[in-house]
Amino acid sequence: MGVRDIARTVGLSSSIAQRLLATLADYEFAEQDSERKYGIGPRAFAVGNAFTGSNVLAREALNELQRLADDRKLNGYLGVLRKDAVVYLLACQSSGPIVINVRAGSATHLHSTALGKALLANLAEDEARRLLGKEPFSRQTPHTKTRFSALLPDLQEARRSGYAVSDEENLIGVYAVGAVIRDWTGQVVAALSGALPRHEMTRVRLPEIAAWVKEAADRISKRLGALVARRAA
Repeated sequence: MGVRDIARTVGLSSSIAQRLLATLADYEFAEQDSERKYGIGPRAFAVGNAFTGSNVLAREALNELQRLADDRKLNGYLGVLRKDAVVYLLACQSSGPIVINVRAGSATHLHSTALGKALLANLAEDEARRLLGKEPFSRQTPHTKTRFSALLPDLQEARRSGYAVSDEENLIGVYAVGAVIRDWTGQVVAALSGALPRHEMTRVRLPEIAAWVKEAADRISKRLGALVARRAA
């Protein structure tokens, strides 16, 4: 991005943004290309990779997301609940036609994504209502459920089946299945989802795809100690 675009995005004057960017560039946290636009510098990239490498959850999830992408042709996502949104930690692109347009650290909606529904399904109903806030919820597509009364059956079914679905509710043409990840205490710490083109999804295929996603989430949970804790209980 150029200086003016960055200044506008973060709400600073262009002169202040220019000084800050120059300092970041001096320390290699930002760098400028031949068109005088700024991007991520090598030291910022190194810090981001250090977080992924030191974060146990992200480290354990990375192989599972890659397996979903490579072997199952599903775009894989890892997200955590932060305040009233889902924050992406990881995303893995498959060879399929869905292009990932999310960045690690960006936020998405609880009510319209498989990640969000999976997380909401494991909360008490009053807590889920509180996090979702005022109705109607934002409409992402014509299929988005914007009222809690319409969303509640999905959450109840997710709690029963162990997985949540988003059927073109967040993006037209995209079907996603999500399941939660637990730590050694049995608490939900994140959710994992796999996405594919809607035209590739059928009622017959859903159990198979849901099993892939649930098994991936369970393997991560096991590596975080969740199954050991359940056996001990």
